[in-house]
Amino acid sequence: MAILPVNIARVSDLLKSNVFDSSINGTQAQLLQVQNELSTGKQVNQPSDNPSAAAAILAIQKTLSQGTAYATNIQTAQSQLGVTENSLSNLSNLLLQVQNIASKDVNTGTSPSQLQGDAQIVNSLITEIQSLANTQSNGVYVFGGGKSNSQPYVSGVGGIQFVGSTNPLQTQVSSGILTPTEISGPSVFGGLSAGITGTATLAPATLASTQISSLAGANGDGVRLGNIQVSDGTTTATINLSSAQTLGDVVSDINAAGVGVLTASLSANGINLSAGPSDNISVSESGSTTASDLGIITSVSGAGSNLTGSAINPSITPFTPLSSLLGGAGIDPSGFIITNGAQSKTITPSNGDDVESLLNSINGAGLGVLASINSAGNGINIQNITQGTSLTIGENGGATATNLGIRSFSASTSLSDLNNGKGVGTPAAGSTGDFTLTDTNGLAFNVSLAGATTVQGVLDAINVAAATAGSGVVAGLATTGNGISLSDPSGGPGNLSLQAINSSTAAADLGLSSPTSTSASSITGSDVNGQETPGLFSNLQSLANALQTGDVAGITSAAAKLQNDYTNATDANGLAGAKIQELQNLSSTLSSQNLATQTLLSNIQDTNMTTAISQFQTLQAALQGALLTTSKSQSLSLLNYL
Repeated sequence: MAILPVNIARVSDLLKSNVFDSSINGTQAQLLQVQNELSTGKQVNQPSDNPSAAAAILAIQKTLSQGTAYATNIQTAQSQLGVTENSLSNLSNLLLQVQNIASKDVNTGTSPSQLQGDAQIVNSLITEIQSLANTQSNGVYVFGGGKSNSQPYVSGVGGIQFVGSTNPLQTQVSSGILTPTEISGPSVFGGLSAGITGTATLAPATLASTQISSLAGANGDGVRLGNIQVSDGTTTATINLSSAQTLGDVVSDINAAGVGVLTASLSANGINLSAGPSDNISVSESGSTTASDLGIITSVSGAGSNLTGSAINPSITPFTPLSSLLGGAGIDPSGFIITNGAQSKTITPSNGDDVESLLNSINGAGLGVLASINSAGNGINIQNITQGTSLTIGENGGATATNLGIRSFSASTSLSDLNNGKGVGTPAAGSTGDFTLTDTNGLAFNVSLAGATTVQGVLDAINVAAATAGSGVVAGLATTGNGISLSDPSGGPGNLSLQAINSSTAAADLGLSSPTSTSASSITGSDVNGQETPGLFSNLQSLANALQTGDVAGITSAAAKLQNDYTNATDANGLAGAKIQELQNLSSTLSSQNLATQTLLSNIQDTNMTTAISQFQTLQAALQGALLTTSKSQSLSLLNYL
């Protein structure tokens, strides 16, 4: 720092003092700044030191902070995926062990005791695999998806339920880039439920309490409320319906408009307008589509003619009364029987209940099932959420399940869907039939199922064959439980019986060879359309059951499915490894970016120690010189200049 010469010749003491103070203070301020740079190692310690550099530093620090957070996210994801990869590797090894057991036991020479022992081993492996499905990493269940704080696979109702989320957790690894940090549990272990899709369109009747928001409308686009114009031919009124919440509100608003003696009311399907003897009713739009949506946009020709609105199609909501279903006919209150595995409950709804009460009764029965309104809002679905069990729904002496469209074995059920998709086996064309029925009078006749594609087709084939033979045997569906019911009301002295012929498996495949009940004059078959939730645990349980009963075909079938499970596990393991490698590459790239950012920050912010020390020494010398000059100058007087 250069020392400015101080010209003190013939000047006042005050001016001298001010000049000296200014020089010393300036030098001290610069010296203090350099001292701060040396002590902190930074040349910008506050914005006033260098405003433009300070702004750049803040921007760079933000970028560096984000990069550090991304690096931490990547490290956590790598750790979690590493645990996942290890679990999947262990799973693959266990499934190989299961495959070896199945391959060995397909041999018909395996003794019953060996089969029983292997069944126990498979059951123990189910427990071990369930533990793998509930693997944790840093307190997170790696196969739980979004529900990562609780076990995704829990035991219940004789099987294993998936209660996690199907959406894997994600983490941010770069600006705007999210990557999954988990493998979906259901993709490996299963758990996406199968169930009974309601076949009945329940079509609620329109009620005064029906919410406008629940209406599909006459055009299928919902109901958009606004103004409508209503006229009786003499008086015309513009009616604002925008504040209506229910159909009752719409009816009240129309009637309150006082258009002559015209009266609005509700039918089971929509809105009707009643005319007086000389009225000519017309309804038109007034800047909206409301009249069209409500199905009442029309002109009725002829004095005194009423207007019958189009159907406006209410959807089912939790608050829909059961009594309004099926167009107001309601449902049979006899109830229905839900069986899942070894658990069974009878659900008896009341027409005084609403849909939500019915759903709560089903979901709260402790059967491992989930009942819900379908996505179209016109029916009910019931899902089996438990692997290793079979869900069936039958009647309780009435037609409730049929009304609701949830009977698992119904007249419309396709034969190809029975027995978990195996269908119904029939003999070659040209044979004399699939089975022989002998009625209580000893009359025998053959039944051929050739051409039958549904359960109703089977019932028709049996009834036609019986009528042709002159037998009184009648085929129908069981009134309690489910399955095909055969009865002979003629009261003959013998027993009604059934015998498979021509090597056909049709009787067995229809559940008639393992009836749930028999008497002298009746046979009630079993429900062979149970809904099983697909997945690894279901397949393991099927193998254990087949080993226990010595069912070679069942062992073979389960083994084939478990081979697919093994493939899924190895594929998932490879995916986890690929994700780890991808994250490693991202980590390397991010590390380089963070280093470059840190270097840039250092160049702008950090002190050049060599330059700062040199500057510090120069300022020290300047300050000493200024202080010395000041001390000498202050000792001079006016006499020195005379």
